[in-house]
Amino acid sequence: MTQKVLAKLMSFAGCDKLGLFKIAIASSCLMIVPQGQVRAASVTILNPSFEDPIAPQQPDGYFTDNNSPVVIGNWVSANDPGAQQGVLDPTKSENLTNNGLYYDLQPVPDGDQVAYSNGGIIAQQLSAVLQPNTQYTLSAYIGRRKVIDFAGNSIELLAGSTVLAASPSVTPAAGTFQLVTLNYASGVSDPLIGQALTIRLKSLGIQTNFDNITLDASPIPEPSAILGLLGFGLLGIGSTLKQKR
Repeated sequence: MTQKVLAKLMSFAGCDKLGLFKIAIASSCLMIVPQGQVRAASVTILNPSFEDPIAPQQPDGYFTDNNSPVVIGNWVSANDPGAQQGVLDPTKSENLTNNGLYYDLQPVPDGDQVAYSNGGIIAQQLSAVLQPNTQYTLSAYIGRRKVIDFAGNSIELLAGSTVLAASPSVTPAAGTFQLVTLNYASGVSDPLIGQALTIRLKSLGIQTNFDNITLDASPIPEPSAILGLLGFGLLGIGSTLKQKR
């Protein structure tokens, strides 16, 4: 198919003064088109900013679940022994305790609350499954309270029980959040296609905050589709040149 297209183009270009060189330049611009038309779609994450459950006004603006597994809205985890996990409203906590350990009453990245973990993994299995030829982008804000100690951390994307991608640990400036992003591209014959996707938020100790978790999926154009569009575009250019003779 490709050889026939190229042969046809050469016959069109033939003796034309523009020649194949200018056609090649034009075709390089055409190759950008199919990729630019691909749009990312948001994958549904329940309770992505940890607004559920609502942290109580008293005594300290925290909601903590000490059960095993821990349940935080639609997120579930078996925390490390003795560790606590839950949701936190930093503004409530700052007003109630007046200890300056949080974010100086500044808004968090999304909504009013964040998840907090003093150790362990907070996870959500999504209704979506791994699709072929798809670029996945997982993002989360990781927050550091205004304290000296800060735990190692990561965000992970899994298909089934297999980790597809994991972020390195980050250390935001005290009293701030840092956006962390990771990517995974599935192939046409990825052995994990059809496996349920899971997001994991990991903290190695006291205390990591998480907020505004997002996952986007973008179809990756197959090479045959790109070549097909390129071929039609080149044939159109060649036809125009032939008509000008």
